[in-house]
Amino acid sequence: MHIKQAYQMEEIAENVKNSNHPRTLAANLKKLRLNHYNEYKTLNKKIDNPYSLDNISSLLGISRRHYSRLENPNYTSKNITLEKLIILSKIYEVTIDDLIGKNL
Repeated sequence: MHIKQAYQMEEIAENVKNSNHPRTLAANLKKLRLNHYNEYKTLNKKIDNPYSLDNISSLLGISRRHYSRLENPNYTSKNITLEKLIILSKIYEVTIDDLIGKNL
């Protein structure tokens, strides 16, 4: 374990504030949902798809409109709680670091 100095922590906070995490998260959520949706669709014909916008948003307890805004990289005022982020990482079987850290 490496102990950080106060100036190092301030630098980390500034880097995170200036990063592109919201856009990356939005792009990754959309890509993952569509990949899972299409894979499920090819395997299960004529069955309600659990990866549809409606089903995912109801699992999270938010409206369809709110979830579609989470997937939109151009929408600036989107909020997601840590609990919902954990749920999405479990649904899509990826780590939270992968969701926010890099384009999948």
